[in-house]
Amino acid sequence: MHLTTHNPESTFQLGLALGKKLSPPAFVALSGPLGAGKTLLAKGIAEGVGYPAGEVHSPTFTLMNMYPADQGRKRMYHFDFYRLDSPKDFDGLGLDEFFYDPGAIVLVEWPEKAGSLIPHNALWIHLDFGKSEQERIVRIEGDSA
Repeated sequence: MHLTTHNPESTFQLGLALGKKLSPPAFVALSGPLGAGKTLLAKGIAEGVGYPAGEVHSPTFTLMNMYPADQGRKRMYHFDFYRLDSPKDFDGLGLDEFFYDPGAIVLVEWPEKAGSLIPHNALWIHLDFGKSEQERIVRIEGDSA
């Protein structure tokens, strides 16, 4: 599926709509160049899952933020692999514990850095720059697309 968002608000709204439809277990791989809107889309997804967007921050330096399943919300893990260089950097991290949690929604920014560690049934969302400064081209692929 291909679509275009025309401003940051419509990118957020796309994430919100996706988040409302996701049910555990779900793995969402968010790819695209720096500044393309991966974190904004992740905030929208998180809000759709039940977490206020203002409480969701990209875990660029911590690698992962965990959001508990409480108050009717689904458990969510949010990863950002921007600072990692290759799949070898993942050795010993035990990510499969989180990647394959049957009760969670997993969001990963920069998933290409994890290589074959990404589950085969992941929902891939690739964002790229469009014709204007605010426009984004969004490509959604995977079992749930």
